[in-house]
Amino acid sequence: MTLSAAPVAIIWDGSRHVAAIWRDSAPIRFLAAEESGGRISLIAAADAGIAPLFGTLPQGSHALHAVTLAADGSLVTIPVQLDDKLSLAEADRGAAGLSLVQAYLDDDGRLAQRSGPTDASAFGETAILASGLNRASGSDAEGWRLLAGSFLHPDDERAATSMLTARRGEAGGLTLVFTGDDAEAAAEGLLVAHLPAAMREARQALAQIDQDLRLAIEAELDTLAASPADQRDVDATGLGRVAALRRGFRLLRPSAEAEGGMLSLPDWVEADDIIVFAEPRRQLAWAGEGETVSGSPMTLRWQEGAFAALSHGTRYRASAATGLTLGQSGGNALVVASAGSSAPLHDDLALAAGRSAEGLWRATNAARPARLGTILGEIALRMAQAPGGALAQLDARSKAPATPVSLLEALSTTTGIDPDRIDELGERPIAEQVAMLLRALTQPQFAARACAVRLILPLPGSTRDETGLEQLLAWYEDPNLPQALAREAMALAGHDRRTMRLLHDVAASVHQSWIETGLAIEVEQAMAAAATQRGQRRLSPLDALLLELRRQPQRQPTPGLEAIARMRSELGEAARQASQPAAITDELGRRLGELTPGEIVLLHGHFASVRREVEQAAAAAELIRSWEEVAGCPGLAARAHRSGDAVRGAQRLAAASRNFAGSLSRIESLAPALAELAGAIDGLLGPAAEGTARNKALRETLDGYGRLLLAQLVRHEADAAFATVPFAGKALADPQDTGFGAAYRRLRAGSGDMLPRYLAAAAALTGLDHQWGTALAARTEAGDASRQDA
Repeated sequence: MTLSAAPVAIIWDGSRHVAAIWRDSAPIRFLAAEESGGRISLIAAADAGIAPLFGTLPQGSHALHAVTLAADGSLVTIPVQLDDKLSLAEADRGAAGLSLVQAYLDDDGRLAQRSGPTDASAFGETAILASGLNRASGSDAEGWRLLAGSFLHPDDERAATSMLTARRGEAGGLTLVFTGDDAEAAAEGLLVAHLPAAMREARQALAQIDQDLRLAIEAELDTLAASPADQRDVDATGLGRVAALRRGFRLLRPSAEAEGGMLSLPDWVEADDIIVFAEPRRQLAWAGEGETVSGSPMTLRWQEGAFAALSHGTRYRASAATGLTLGQSGGNALVVASAGSSAPLHDDLALAAGRSAEGLWRATNAARPARLGTILGEIALRMAQAPGGALAQLDARSKAPATPVSLLEALSTTTGIDPDRIDELGERPIAEQVAMLLRALTQPQFAARACAVRLILPLPGSTRDETGLEQLLAWYEDPNLPQALAREAMALAGHDRRTMRLLHDVAASVHQSWIETGLAIEVEQAMAAAATQRGQRRLSPLDALLLELRRQPQRQPTPGLEAIARMRSELGEAARQASQPAAITDELGRRLGELTPGEIVLLHGHFASVRREVEQAAAAAELIRSWEEVAGCPGLAARAHRSGDAVRGAQRLAAASRNFAGSLSRIESLAPALAELAGAIDGLLGPAAEGTARNKALRETLDGYGRLLLAQLVRHEADAAFATVPFAGKALADPQDTGFGAAYRRLRAGSGDMLPRYLAAAAALTGLDHQWGTALAARTEAGDASRQDA
């Protein structure tokens, strides 16, 4: 083994805990995990330095990416494949690029590593935490690739050697003796498969006889296997002697003796095969007569008056996933499988015995404590408690003990980015995720705006200047951009087919799919060039807004000079209160002295109208929440929309139940409640005849959703009325009642069609004249009164 020249070392506990240690300091470092479906999640981050990164792999993940931000602003990605077959016991120690990595704690209590030949003196009195293998391929010029095996805690690493000898008994049979340096544990981790030759011949003969006779013989064997005596004599897999012999082999554990381990096989004959299996971290060697043989599994046969041992162990062979991922680059491949001089197992019974042994060891290993994973997790939490920089703080939030999440998910809680956008961003390549994450840390509002319209930003410090990027985002945020692109594409039909196809394709993706900055720049330039060719001046966002306002009919007279001067001074604040895009507010600040009085009046009135609409939407949302509290379904409208907008959620629910809401007008007992509901909406939006198109749409939403909540409320009121009558409440509460209860449950389940009859039945049964739904209007009136007092 040689010293590792790779920039990073990977320490993996063989399960889900992983750590990465960089050899040299880097400005910014990330660790990303690739899931089985191809999704890549950022699981760890660190600021400048060489501090190790810790992460928890997603379930089933065996691929990593170590990402470094270089000094020139580019990203360097090192792919890492995790392979649990690359173990200390099975790897070829002389393979090129293979290095032994030993992890320990430095003087500051941080995880550190040393690679190369084992040299205990190099650590002094420092205890080694874990040992494992990394294999590197490539160079700084052509890129690095890493293969990492599972690391072992010293308490879990079992590299002991068991020496096997065999002797025949005077009365027949065979005795296997296991010895080693640790006499008490010499037979631990060993399983012996006994394959009787007689049973092998019986299986072959049984397959050739008549089917009915074979079934009768097998039934007789089943009877013998069920006897109490056979159940007491079971092997390591829990099968009795008859059942195990019918399977073709017995799998036995050597018994611990004072001088090692021993296994007696009194029914062994010379033609039988003996196969000894050792768990992966235990060495097995033949110490009897003849040539020294080592490796597991090992077959023992009687040949020409003596025992002969044959090892079937093979050197490291990469898993299929490793081969598919890393074995396609010619001389840079990390997959090197050398068969050695041993012969693999091919017999079906021997292979079945090997699978049984592996299953038993897996169960044993699962019961052992995951010492290395626990240690890595403790070190990670200790480092997260004292974060140093912005990335370290983000990494600490992602590793919170209560709800550990990826870095992007932790970012969404502090930057205001829509969680749905964060989830979509997780499907993008690593470079785009890193770029958006770094932007969100330094420019949270800018990153939130870009995520809202699905524009992928470049890495900070890239060649494009930040002012140009801000202008590009302001242009791309235009809600009318898809229509403008479509119109421009139609105008170019027959003139410039390439540009036409570009604009047409992008028009269908704007604000709906993630688009790279380079593509957005190309589209912006194409539109500007097309407008120039036609002799048109490209309108700025403010000019486009003024053009649209001039096309609308103006009803108010022109005010005096004093009013215009006041409007001019208020124009910038009015634009901000109306939540206008940054492109409009910035241009307005630059061109305020150039605006004519007529333009000032138009803009001031437009901003005031937009502000009123925003305030009305906020008041409508508050009204919806008050209705939902009364109806007993708080947050229903907000849950119906992805971004949690109560008004849009109510619009969706009202549109889906328009016919049902209209049917409530035919219920006479609900007329007072509907009138009060309409009055509450008029109090918020004003008379219906004077509203704008947006005002009318909001009124329709409130009316439809209010009727939906009213129906829910009156059903509950009718349920309460039935419950006041003893026999009716008892019948309705009994699901087995086939009389009154069944009839009125059918009425209630009929919803809109049966609601009038259900309310009428409740009123008739109680003998009272109910005012159905008045609680909803009473809550609305109380809210209006409190707002007026405020």
